[in-house]
Amino acid sequence: MGLANPIIETNWFEAIQPAYTDGKPNFLDENGDLVPGIYSGLENDVYHGLPAYSSSLIKLLAKKTPAHALREYFSDKERKRTLTQVRTLDTGTLGHELILEPEGFNSRYFRLPLHTDFSDMLFTADEMKAKCKELKLKVSGTKSELTERLLAHDPSIRIFDVIMLNHLQQGAGEAAVAEAKAAVERKQCSSVVRAFEIDDVKRLAKKQPVDGLVWDDAQSIFESFSKHPRARKLISNGWAELAVIVKCPVTGLWLKCKFDYINKLAIASDVKTTRTCDPVKFVFQCKDLRYDVQESYYKYVGNLAGIPVNSFAFIGIEYAEADICEVFETSKRRQSIANADMHSALEVLKTCLETDDWHGYSRFGEIIVLDW
Repeated sequence: MGLANPIIETNWFEAIQPAYTDGKPNFLDENGDLVPGIYSGLENDVYHGLPAYSSSLIKLLAKKTPAHALREYFSDKERKRTLTQVRTLDTGTLGHELILEPEGFNSRYFRLPLHTDFSDMLFTADEMKAKCKELKLKVSGTKSELTERLLAHDPSIRIFDVIMLNHLQQGAGEAAVAEAKAAVERKQCSSVVRAFEIDDVKRLAKKQPVDGLVWDDAQSIFESFSKHPRARKLISNGWAELAVIVKCPVTGLWLKCKFDYINKLAIASDVKTTRTCDPVKFVFQCKDLRYDVQESYYKYVGNLAGIPVNSFAFIGIEYAEADICEVFETSKRRQSIANADMHSALEVLKTCLETDDWHGYSRFGEIIVLDW
């Protein structure tokens, strides 16, 4: 199998540079132009802002059309993500971080309580009104007024919103909570918890709050990974989030990639949270999202930078319906096809940039004949 330990004749990792020296970016020259190299400690937002092309664009060109690439990467048009998409992303991101950068995780984030964590807890306005009725108190008013009335009558009454506020104050700090409350009053958001999505509130927070369900799922992701001996071995003796910047000698395009993890043997690993680790179904995800092209691109960029990466593992982790971790690699046949598709996509990108022709499914406006 390709994931067997290869023989590496060079200490390629000696070329790794810190992204910054005394606050100065090593990945930029005095004119602000990119400097090719291998960099550690490059923040995600800075990396994404670099004027170089990433695997996401190349994958899109390999599976769709230049028109799709134009819309997603070179257009001001934006599509809002649904709440479900946001939650899925948060879970995957946190699980990813726990696996690859676990140091200091609990100093960066804290878990918010779920009402299912407690028994004998007032959660909804109707429950609070029922309690007021039971205590022969006035039952009208807002949730805030009901809370104040109940606690004035009996401070030991357990109300979920009060518990939540206490957790926010302890984890994020008084200043962040005060700004969150102000944001709600300004109608910037619907609740104090949602206010922590606002940058001004985030900046004041000592730690960032995480939805209890998202937190629990992220922990499950980490536990599944930890139980898989091959996965643990792959994510060891190396570097997480290693960034690479190169100039393609064929197209002249600046390219970049950021390895999830690469060890000293130059075996690269990419962590994927997924609905299922069933190989029959996971392969469809690989096909749809062109993981094979991603692998080919990362190898190409890594090799240009002097990293002899030849083996690439996908660590799939299922958490929604079961706690499963599996390690996958693509076949040699698929790697060969993907390599051709990746280089073709680079050429397409070069042509589109030079001609400003971002065509759709037909190149020259020809009529497409349908038959079924």
